[in-house]
Amino acid sequence: MSGYYDIDDILMEDEPISVVFQVTANGVGLLDPGAESNCVEKGAKVDLPFWLAHGLLSLEQAVSINPPPCFTQKTRKEIQADAACVDLRVRCPYFYELGCKIVPLYVFSLL
Repeated sequence: MSGYYDIDDILMEDEPISVVFQVTANGVGLLDPGAESNCVEKGAKVDLPFWLAHGLLSLEQAVSINPPPCFTQKTRKEIQADAACVDLRVRCPYFYELGCKIVPLYVFSLL
């Protein structure tokens, strides 16, 4: 159970997540290092902390999230082949916690 003062939960929510903007967002040009203006164009791919990506996804689905590199098909195949040899902490220090929080977002975005 996560708590407001749980340092592990705070650090987990700071993990970067790749998102694609579904709408043009004015006034948030600082989020996209490649933006020349103060807006992020529709279709721009930006890495955001999980907490911000979650908020933007909940906000009328302004973004769509891409799976983090630690949850790719390659990692899944390595775990299926020999789970004892896969060091998940190297791929993501909060692999399980982030997985538990990111799965509902994929289900939410498919609705």
